[in-house]
Amino acid sequence: MNTPDIALLPAPLRGSPRRDRSTPARGAGLRAGVLLLRSLAAAGAFVAVTAPPARALAEAPSAAGVELVVDGAPWTLDPDAVRAAVGRELGASVTLAAAATAGRPTLVLRGEPDGRVTLSYSAADDRRIERTIDVPEDPDRAAEAIALLAGNLVRDEAAELAAAFGKRPPETTPPAQPAQPEPAALPAGAKAAPPRAARPAPSAQARRAARSAPPEPPRCELPGAKTVRLGADVFPFVGTSTIDGANVVRRYSLNLAGGYTAGVTGLELGVGVNIVSSFLCGAQFSAGANLVLGPARGAQLSVGLNLARGLWGAQVGSINVVAGPVTGAQGGALNLATGAVDGAQLGGINVAAGASTDLQIGVANVAVSDATDVQVGLVNLGVGAATGVQVGLTNVAASQSTGAQFSLANLAAGESTGVQIGLVNVATGKVEGMQIGLVNYADESPFSFGLLNVVRNGRLHLDVWGLESGIVMAGLKNGSDHFHNIYGIGIRMTGDRPRMVLSLGLGGRITLGERLYADMDLLAYSLHEPSSINTSAALMQARAVLGVRVFPELAVFGGPSYNVAFGDTAEDARLSPYGSVPLGIDDSDAQRRWPGVVLGVQAF
Repeated sequence: MNTPDIALLPAPLRGSPRRDRSTPARGAGLRAGVLLLRSLAAAGAFVAVTAPPARALAEAPSAAGVELVVDGAPWTLDPDAVRAAVGRELGASVTLAAAATAGRPTLVLRGEPDGRVTLSYSAADDRRIERTIDVPEDPDRAAEAIALLAGNLVRDEAAELAAAFGKRPPETTPPAQPAQPEPAALPAGAKAAPPRAARPAPSAQARRAARSAPPEPPRCELPGAKTVRLGADVFPFVGTSTIDGANVVRRYSLNLAGGYTAGVTGLELGVGVNIVSSFLCGAQFSAGANLVLGPARGAQLSVGLNLARGLWGAQVGSINVVAGPVTGAQGGALNLATGAVDGAQLGGINVAAGASTDLQIGVANVAVSDATDVQVGLVNLGVGAATGVQVGLTNVAASQSTGAQFSLANLAAGESTGVQIGLVNVATGKVEGMQIGLVNYADESPFSFGLLNVVRNGRLHLDVWGLESGIVMAGLKNGSDHFHNIYGIGIRMTGDRPRMVLSLGLGGRITLGERLYADMDLLAYSLHEPSSINTSAALMQARAVLGVRVFPELAVFGGPSYNVAFGDTAEDARLSPYGSVPLGIDDSDAQRRWPGVVLGVQAF
């Protein structure tokens, strides 16, 4: 019998017919599972390679960005400028919002009454943290400071920033935050995100330039405030402020005993006290006081007190106080500015304690500034890096550099001084120009002209010299490298009686070589009777002498001179041993002239 060829299926090794039927399905499922695991592994590797480290993830709040709510911040801050600065710091989209949105990362900026700001951050997981800092007066620098604080709040590192900005510690300690996770290990070939560049600390020169640069004038607006055309108060908070509230900007403001508003953009008149909490753009007139707790742009005029945190304009009153910079003028009995004065202070007493002071005119002027330009008054005091010009009865400059001083008494206690002209001039440093006065003192001076001049670090020589008239002198020669003063005492032994001689002179020196020099001097001699000390004759002398150092500490000098004598009598004026010529036509004239010679030695 022929049977057909039938391919026999291999018998299963183990199992049941149910398992036999499910085998193809299980194989397909296993293959699909392996494929899924491989896909997940590839996706995980891609995420690990492309994702920043855990620290960088902490810096980015969310892909959707951050909302910024401005709640009564200082009016000098531009909310849009703050938003842009925060966006640059976070590297994320930042949008301005009227109120916080639940479930979204939100920054809330709130102004404090004392000029500080509080910034709080609410994360998407309801975590909340806030800090309060002092911000600079300059709006741009303030926006950068707030942006830096925002970045640190989002990354929960605000403690370091608060210490850097001199933050006042909060009354309650915020709850401890969970520790940041360690950065995950990167797979082979992956690159870590570069660390955020550290912000370099500004140099002293940059800080001084920032203080000296005049700030921008305030903008005449207050975000979030109600604007009205007219407001009037009988007392602060009693009047239209009772109805409208305190957060109001008035175009025109009228007050009786007193008034209070947030801002004025036009004119404010009051009998008592005008109080503005945020800004003034316009003019204030009051019999009592004008008080602006923010910047003032315009004019404040009162019989009593004018006060502002910054001034771009003028203050006229008995007492004018600006707790900040002044760009304009203050005029009153007492003017005080704690910031830079880019303008003038005109009054009885003027005090400026800012980075720079332009002009002060008053009875007493005090400038504690890095740079002071002009002070005109009975008493002027300049303290700082540089003082320009002081004109008064008494000038004191405790500055590193002093320009010119003109008064009865001048004192410059700094490294260098330009010009001093007065009865008494004192410079504890180096005089770059000259001193002209009755008494002059300087550590170093190229030219000091007066009756008594002392140059502490100048030349000092002991001279002994004689004249053809029989006068022998000993004296001191003190001065700078090129100018000197001469103080001498001596005696004239010739003639019918000896006479005591005093001399005072001024001269210049030309160094011709290591051992050779030439002096050109003008000297005055007075001859006195020994018994009565009365002056019997005077001698004026011009001389040109050549000196040669024969030893390192000793030189000999000599040269011609020309002499003019004045005596009580014609005989007293005849001091020349070989004759003299009268200045007049009569030989009995008591004024005689003749050429002479000088010989002497000098000890160094």
